[in-house]
Amino acid sequence: MKKSRGGQLKRSGKTILRNISVYYLILLYWEILLYIQIHSSTDGVGIWNFLFIIPIAVFIASLTAWMSKHEKINVVLETVLLFAVSFFYIAELIYFKSFGSLFSASMIGMGTDALNDFWWNVSVTIRENILSIVMIELPVVIRMLTVLKNGLNHYEPLLHPFILAGSLAVWGLIVVALPLAGTQDYTVYGAYHSRYIDTDSASVRLGALPNFLVELKGSLFGISADSTLLDAAESRQYKEAPKADESVLYNEYPGLDFGDLRKFSSDEKIDELCQYLNSESPTLQNEYTGLFEGYNLIYICAESFSSMAIDEKVTPTLYKMASNGIVLNRFYNSFPNTTTNGEYAFLSGLWPDVARQNTNKGVISGTMGQSIEKDMSVTLGNVFAQSENISARAYHNYLGYYYGREETLPNMGFTCKFMNDGMTFTTSWPSSDLEMMEQSVDDYINKERFVTYYMTFSGHGNYTVSNPIVYSNYDTVSEMLDEETPVNAVGYLAANYELEKAMEYLLQRLEEADQLEKTVIVLAGDHYPYYLSDESYEALRGEEPDEDFESYRSTCIIYNAGLKEPVMVDTPCCNVDILPTVFNLFNVQYDSRLYAGTDVFGDGIHAAQLYNQSFVTEYIKYNFPEGEMILLPEAEQRSEEFLEKHFSDTLAAVKSRYAMSIAVEETDFYRFLFDHYSIHERSELDSKKAQEAEA
Repeated sequence: MKKSRGGQLKRSGKTILRNISVYYLILLYWEILLYIQIHSSTDGVGIWNFLFIIPIAVFIASLTAWMSKHEKINVVLETVLLFAVSFFYIAELIYFKSFGSLFSASMIGMGTDALNDFWWNVSVTIRENILSIVMIELPVVIRMLTVLKNGLNHYEPLLHPFILAGSLAVWGLIVVALPLAGTQDYTVYGAYHSRYIDTDSASVRLGALPNFLVELKGSLFGISADSTLLDAAESRQYKEAPKADESVLYNEYPGLDFGDLRKFSSDEKIDELCQYLNSESPTLQNEYTGLFEGYNLIYICAESFSSMAIDEKVTPTLYKMASNGIVLNRFYNSFPNTTTNGEYAFLSGLWPDVARQNTNKGVISGTMGQSIEKDMSVTLGNVFAQSENISARAYHNYLGYYYGREETLPNMGFTCKFMNDGMTFTTSWPSSDLEMMEQSVDDYINKERFVTYYMTFSGHGNYTVSNPIVYSNYDTVSEMLDEETPVNAVGYLAANYELEKAMEYLLQRLEEADQLEKTVIVLAGDHYPYYLSDESYEALRGEEPDEDFESYRSTCIIYNAGLKEPVMVDTPCCNVDILPTVFNLFNVQYDSRLYAGTDVFGDGIHAAQLYNQSFVTEYIKYNFPEGEMILLPEAEQRSEEFLEKHFSDTLAAVKSRYAMSIAVEETDFYRFLFDHYSIHERSELDSKKAQEAEA
C-alpha cells in the first residue's frame, strides 16, 4: 500500500513538472508575442522576463488537475484557466493598440466606462488585430486538443498546497536576487520596487503579466516610496539660505515657513514634504511678471492637439495663434495618452501618478479622480477665485460623469456645464467643439473679467470616416491637401478642423465684444495623438516618429491679440510648467514651491519632462528607462564638469518634483497646509506687503 502511494506521488511529481513546463512555454510565448506587437522587436527582453514567468507557471499548476476520478473536469478547469490568462494578453494588446500604452492595474476602476464609451473604436481595433488574437489563442487550442487526445493525469491533493507554496517561494527568491542586476531606477529592481515608475517601462523589465501582478498588489496594499524627497532636500546647497536682498520679489506666500509647519503633523510623508519644500527656493519675479495683469483668461485643454494639427492652409486660425503671442519653441507634451493625466497637469501644475497609486475604494481611478476628496486650493480656478475674486467657469462637450469631471472640476474652483447638463450636441462620440463654443460664450463674454476653462473633444480618434467629426470635415480638408496625404493624416486634420472652427468663432465673438485684446488664450493638448499611424506622423511632421523624445515635442499656444510682436521662448518646458507661467504673467499671488512646474521666464532648473521621467534640457536629453544621456549641440561649449553637475541637478529635480506631486495628492497636503496657513492670513500679509512696497 505504501509503495502504491509512493508511486502515485512520483507519477504526480512527473505530471506536475511536465505541466509546469507546458504552462511556462505558453506564458513565455504570450509575453514575447505581446512584446513584439508593442515594440516591433525583441530588443530589451532579458533574463528577468524569463525568470518571473516560472512562479506564475507553478501557480497555475497548483490550480489545475485536482480531480482524480473526473478527468474531463480537470480538462475543463485547465482550459478555462488558460483562456482566462490568454484574455489578459488579448486585453493588453487591444488596449495598447487602442490607447497607446499597456493597461495599468490602477485603472481597473475605469474599465467599464472605457469599454462602454470606446466600444466603437475597440471593436474596430479587434477586427484589425484578429490575426494576433488568433495567435494568442492558438496554444490554448493546441493544449486543449492534446489533453483531450492524451488525457490529463491528476495531482495528489496533498501536493497542491506545496505547489502553491513553491510558486510563492520561487517568486520571493527572484525578488531577493534583483539587486544582482543593480538597484538604479531603470533596473529590474527599480521596476519592481519603485513607487514612481510607469507601467510601460516596468513591463519591459518584468514582463506584462508579472508587472500587472506587482501593480495589483500596489493598488490593493500600496508600494513603499523611497527617500527621493529627503535625498533631494539634503542635497540642496541653498537649504534655508538667507535671501541676499529683501527688496527682491519672489513668487511665494509671505510668512509661509515649511520648517515651522512640521510641528503640526506626525505624518511621516507630510514631514518629508515640509522638509523638501523648505529646501526649495521660490522663483524670482521677472520682466514678464504682470504682463497680462487684469486680463481675461481662456484656458483650453484640447483633445489630442499637437503641432501636427497646425497647418497654415487647413487651420489658419490655430496657425496665427501659434505663431504670435508667447511662442514656446521647446514645449513637450508629457503624455502619450489618457486625457485625465494631461488635464490634471495642466490645471494643477503637478504630476499625476502614471502607475501604481494605491487606489482609494469608491473613488474614481487616476490622480484626477482621486483629487475629488482632496483640497485643490492651488489649481487654476481656485487661485483666481481667491486672488482675483473671479468666478471661473468650465465646459466640456461630453458627459460630466466621465473621469468624474462633474466633481473634480467644481473641486478645482469651476462652475461647470457638460453634455446633457447645460449643453446639447448633434453627435455624442466625439462631439463638436464649435457647438460647445456656441453654447458657452454668452455665459461670460460680457462680464467685466472672466476665467474660462474648456476641455475639448472633437480631436479624439480614430481618424476614419466612422468618426462623425472626421466625416463632417473630411471632404473640406482633403481638398486643401495633396492627394498623397495618408487617409489617417487627413482624418486627424479633419478632426482638428472642428477645433479650428471653434477658435475662429471664439476670436470673432471676443472681437465683437471688444474683449479680444484684453483676453489671453492658452491652448495645449492633453496628450500625444496616439491614433496617428507612423505613416501619417511622417507625412505631417516630415520625419519618422521618435517614441523616446521628439514625438512629444509640440505646441502650447499663449495668445493675446494685443501683443505687438511675438515673444519667442527657447526654454524647454512641458505641461506642468504652463500654470505657474500663467500665474506669473497675470501677477496672481502664488507660491512657486507648491508646484512641480516652473515659470518658463523664471529662474531655477528647467526641463521638459515626460511621463516616464525622461527629460530634455538646454544641453542634454536623458532617457530615464534606459539610463541613457544624449548630449545636444548646445553642450559643445560646456565643460564636462558643468555637464555632470547639470545632469545630476536636473535628474534630482525631475525625480523629486514627481515624488512631491504624488505625496501632495496622497497626503492631502494642501488641506494640511491651509489649515495652518489660512487664506485669510495670506490675504492680510499680501495687503501689508503691498502697502510696504508702495511706501
